[in-house]
Amino acid sequence: MKHPQSLAVRICLPCLIVSCFWPSGLWAEDAVIIGATQQQERFLTCVLHISDDDLRGTPNSNDRLTVVILAHQKFLETRGAFHAHKTKLAFSSLQARRIYLSARMFTDFESLLRCITHELGHFATQSVYEGNAEIAADRFRKIARQRCPSDVQ
Repeated sequence: MKHPQSLAVRICLPCLIVSCFWPSGLWAEDAVIIGATQQQERFLTCVLHISDDDLRGTPNSNDRLTVVILAHQKFLETRGAFHAHKTKLAFSSLQARRIYLSARMFTDFESLLRCITHELGHFATQSVYEGNAEIAADRFRKIARQRCPSDVQ
């Protein structure tokens, strides 16, 4: 008889394997981006660097921030495992320092910019409240529009 694997193990194990083989020469503040194309990674890295100063000194800031891009169905399964049912395309875990994005985010630049900066706003403010996250996100968005490539697909 087969025993069903836990959803959390099926999702987190690939992330754990990737992080074990990631080069150890990276600084703690360098983000790990999983599942992105080269264009997507370039954009996300740019936006993440904008928030560097705001994230430095926050709880667990010595740990790397990880952005995980998942096929939409896998995203929905992950969202369910984290009980983040209200979200449609992105959510984050402050404790794990991880942001989860649906691959559907990359079809619309404005939605992507809005969501990734919003999730970073949660980390910068260390708040689960949406209004608090938006305060930081507005500042990140203004800078990202000027500095980061918008040719993300």
